[in-house]
Amino acid sequence: MTRKAPDRVVVDDDSLSEFQKILLTTDGTVTQLLEIHTGEQMRVEKLEHAMVAGGPHWLQAPDAEPVLSRRILLRGDTRPWLYAHSWLVLSRLPAGMPETLLQTDTPIGQLWRAARLETYREIVDFRRESNPAIAGLFGDGDQLLSRSYVIRAGGAVMGLIEEKFPVTHFAGKSK
Repeated sequence: MTRKAPDRVVVDDDSLSEFQKILLTTDGTVTQLLEIHTGEQMRVEKLEHAMVAGGPHWLQAPDAEPVLSRRILLRGDTRPWLYAHSWLVLSRLPAGMPETLLQTDTPIGQLWRAARLETYREIVDFRRESNPAIAGLFGDGDQLLSRSYVIRAGGAVMGLIEEKFPVTHFAGKSK
């Protein structure tokens, strides 16, 4: 199925820094990028784990399919840097990964790397949005930059991840 590429109007905005554009468009995990850019080791702060049925349409999961909804902050030494909400189809994850996600604070990308899982990330949306509830987690205004991407392995959709960070984060040329 061919999908229309996301509208690049947000990414092409000249007011964004180069690093903000990299975070919005990378098809790799952002944890390492954040560690390099900030000089801080990232850790996961779990905000919520819940089992839901079916999840967002991007998952292509039956209505009754068990899906893990996971909301986290990637936090460095000084502050939270990134919010992520993931929906993961449990039956499509490697054996043992659902339990590890629930029982540890390891970022998803690190778990996939440890499992040597070959994944493909398809960015489906870029946004600039106002979300006071999520922005409040950062204490930084209410404007966020956001992206959503589907994760595939072996052609099957394993999950959908939305990542958000304040438009004020990474706005300059340096840390």
